[in-house]
Amino acid sequence: MRPSAAPAQPCAPPRPCYAAAPPYPRAPEGARPRRASPWGHARTSPGRIPVSTDPSGPPLAPRRAWITGAAAGIGAEVARRLVEQGAEVVAVDRDRAALDALQRRLPQVRPLHLDVTDTDAVIRCAEEGGPDALPDILVNGVGGDTRRIPVEDLREADLSVALTHNLLACFTLTRLCVPNMRERGWGRIVNLASIAGRTYSIFSNAAYVAAKAAVLGYTKQCAHELAGHGVTVNAVAHGPIGTERLLADWQAMSEERRAELRGRLPMGRYGTVEEAAAVIVHLCGEDAGYTTGALVDVNGGLHIS
Repeated sequence: MRPSAAPAQPCAPPRPCYAAAPPYPRAPEGARPRRASPWGHARTSPGRIPVSTDPSGPPLAPRRAWITGAAAGIGAEVARRLVEQGAEVVAVDRDRAALDALQRRLPQVRPLHLDVTDTDAVIRCAEEGGPDALPDILVNGVGGDTRRIPVEDLREADLSVALTHNLLACFTLTRLCVPNMRERGWGRIVNLASIAGRTYSIFSNAAYVAAKAAVLGYTKQCAHELAGHGVTVNAVAHGPIGTERLLADWQAMSEERRAELRGRLPMGRYGTVEEAAAVIVHLCGEDAGYTTGALVDVNGGLHIS
């Protein structure tokens, strides 16, 4: 997950925040449609991530996916894997420099510079793009809060920040995307909820845990309402994953703190970004069509320890 505790800069891209591709047809049997991209056709070059071009057609063509918090960490790996499977991927993040770096490595993605905690900006972006820009697959990856604040020191502002960055962003995009998914009769929504939402956190605070628990409840209700429309909604409960941010935190820890954490982790290690992304991508696929309202634990057994 991308950390979102720091105040965001206003999203003010110099061009419309999303230039929609033309309405795309569903692929006939054995064919893979080619669609024009407002960002042009990608070419491979040294330093760019290789992507399969299997002529038999990847399993997710021609689905469109939006991934929030996609510029780095788990979100970037999810983007890479969905591109590999043939999806048209829109990488959403408020960090323009990180988005640019991602597109240099993975030129098949479409960058969308957007702060998804700004509800007005999200709605405006959806209106500019129109229904054909909205996704079949939505991965709500924005969230996080690594401030270890004792419960007695938390204030209402802390709860507001936690809810805005972990629930509101998920809530806003989901409600905007659901009508099209329902109309198409197919959709995948995956919410990154964290192990904190179902147990407690050794890295954060009670406001964050409450917000992630709310994401779980929201996931289940959405799954219930959309189950009959071909739209699945699931959540993933990650434990500590070795993103650049967490690995930097690890390097800064004392050896005593590291030993304490190892003792709490059943596998004695952090998960990898690849391990986390693999589960998310599975839930985005055709094969996960009978899985909805689920909370999938990717935390090395932390939820049962």
